Amino acid sequence: MMWTIIPPEIIWEGIEARPKELLQMQWQGVQVLVEPLQFARGRIVRLLSTEPADFLKPGLQPGSIIELMSQG
Repeated sequence: MMWTIIPPEIIWEGIEARPKELLQMQWQGVQVLVEPLQFARGRIVRLLSTEPADFLKPGLQPGSIIELMSQG
């Protein structure tokens, strides 16, 4: 049960949307999940690392746009 002042159509908007396809790949030596974008680019969605220092690297932050063709 949900008690809220927000209309249900806003809460449930997009609930039936198809889930995004994600690629698991290695980027800068770290396993990441990437959402493919246009023009051979992708957006990092999640790091799949157990190394705490990897989460501090600016180039590996979720939301970062990377080139899928080059394996930096």
